[in-house]
Amino acid sequence: MKIIYKFLALTLFLSCFNCTDEILLDTQNFEDVLVVEATITNELKQQEVKLSRTYFLEDSNQIIENNATVVITDNQGNTYNFTQNSEGAYFSDVAFTAMPNTAYTLSITTSNGKQYSSLKTELSPVSQIDELYAEVSSGGTSPNNIQVLLNSNNETTNAQYFRYKFTETHKIVVPYYSWYNLEMSNIIDDGIAFDLNLVPKLENQRICFTTNSSNNIIQTSTNALNQNIVNKLQIRTIDKDDPLIRERYSIIVKQYVQNPGAYNFYKKINELGNNQSLLSQNQPGYIIGNISAVNNEKERIIGYFDVSSVTSKRIYFNFQDLNLPQPKYPYDCDYRTDELEIANYNKNHLKLNYALNGGNRNHRAQLYKFLSPAWGYKYKSGIAGIYFIVSPECGDCTSYSSNLKPNFWVD
Repeated sequence: MKIIYKFLALTLFLSCFNCTDEILLDTQNFEDVLVVEATITNELKQQEVKLSRTYFLEDSNQIIENNATVVITDNQGNTYNFTQNSEGAYFSDVAFTAMPNTAYTLSITTSNGKQYSSLKTELSPVSQIDELYAEVSSGGTSPNNIQVLLNSNNETTNAQYFRYKFTETHKIVVPYYSWYNLEMSNIIDDGIAFDLNLVPKLENQRICFTTNSSNNIIQTSTNALNQNIVNKLQIRTIDKDDPLIRERYSIIVKQYVQNPGAYNFYKKINELGNNQSLLSQNQPGYIIGNISAVNNEKERIIGYFDVSSVTSKRIYFNFQDLNLPQPKYPYDCDYRTDELEIANYNKNHLKLNYALNGGNRNHRAQLYKFLSPAWGYKYKSGIAGIYFIVSPECGDCTSYSSNLKPNFWVD
């Protein structure tokens, strides 16, 4: 590939110095290359193929390869057609599972008529995750951090090359919550006076769940070991003070068994430091996969067609399970009673006197501002014209998460 990645060397060089000046970087040379991310598995599902193109360094938006024809065939005479969805990925029209002792071929025809094809690829051996567990580290540079570890015994299988992905979900409970909203009506002179009404909430804003997926390449191999056993493989490290474990945490890990070619392909990408996606288009070099252009052997393609067996395991744990103190809430929501002036209050937790007669006019204006949709503060409590209100993050978890409880969740 003729892309000159001078920015990588420059970034590494500048990182050795304490420089604060911003340097704008751009692409010196550019080669438009098709990027293919395709892994079909032994899961019964609509299989997925992602197609995109390389893009300029100064352009942060991924370029989707639209309107391509994507087909997977096998040596048993089966054909699986794929259709592009609204996000740009291609999904098989029917659900199917990759079968053992069957050779699969990926064929792609782009909208401009160019054709690409993979080598025939068979399903890798099946391997189980025997144990997935969390423990607190006892030494090293980060004692008391939480490690999610994995064990897999493959002494009776031929599985030796593994790649892992995980998805984590954590529960959120806001520290200050009321089942009522404080709503304004009959507003006079932009908040000089208004009526306040307590209205029951129509949806849960107290408990939420946030889900994130891994975006780095996690691999291991037992090829050079005396025993074909994956032992205490570190999948995830969580700081003991991370709010992820403040309430309840769950992680599901998928173990993909790879063939040597797929393993080495992903390993080389990882060694180049491109961990932002499995097939980062902004990579400083060309890595040969198992996909090529049908009519032009010199045309370069980035990607690999992998047929991989996959198994998964999920665990849950709380900070109490690991004998750790409860981490702090991610936002400062505490009210400071020793501070009298509103300017010195914790802005996430305010006490305001709304009383029309004898009340603080500045407080009324502040209350009007904070209850407006632009600020979205939430009612916590109030009596005799004095109201406690909290920022959305402290009283409404839907301000930064989702109140939809996942189907798999177990409390």
